Amino acid sequence: MKYLGLIVFFLISFNTESPLEEVRYQFPNIESLEQADKFRVSLKSDNSAETKGYYAAMVLMKSRFAKSPFSKYKFFKQGKKQLDKAISENTAVVEIRYIRFLMQKQIPSFLGYNKNIEEDFNFILTQLIGADLAVSFKIKMLKTMLLVNDLTEVEKNKINQILNKI
Repeated sequence: MKYLGLIVFFLISFNTESPLEEVRYQFPNIESLEQADKFRVSLKSDNSAETKGYYAAMVLMKSRFAKSPFSKYKFFKQGKKQLDKAISENTAVVEIRYIRFLMQKQIPSFLGYNKNIEEDFNFILTQLIGADLAVSFKIKMLKTMLLVNDLTEVEKNKINQILNKI
């Protein structure tokens, strides 16, 4: 019986994901203001570049689910500022470029937050293979990019070429 307790303890100890890992695999499929807030709070204690990017994305996603137009705009401005700051401080981190690429593709164009789409797309495709990320996550990133609505056939082909190389 005491061995069963030890086994359960080790299983729990080794199966707990970090907040960053959990957000990484849930993003961009956040479905509520509460979920975005939960992830945002869980990321507060980590100060890595990737965490700052996801934290900013959670603030941006809150704008999607907020009911008041004023709150939506407030969250949009905060998230945009935080995400751009994270990228300006960590220009070589592929993952936060990926976050911005997806956010800019999803945000309505009248808000004017779409100036870096092409730059981020090209950066991701040229740097992803050499990035220090798990292969499974690189594949997830590329497959998620393929789900973006208005990709051209040329862009889809470029993504598929990188997928074939991984």
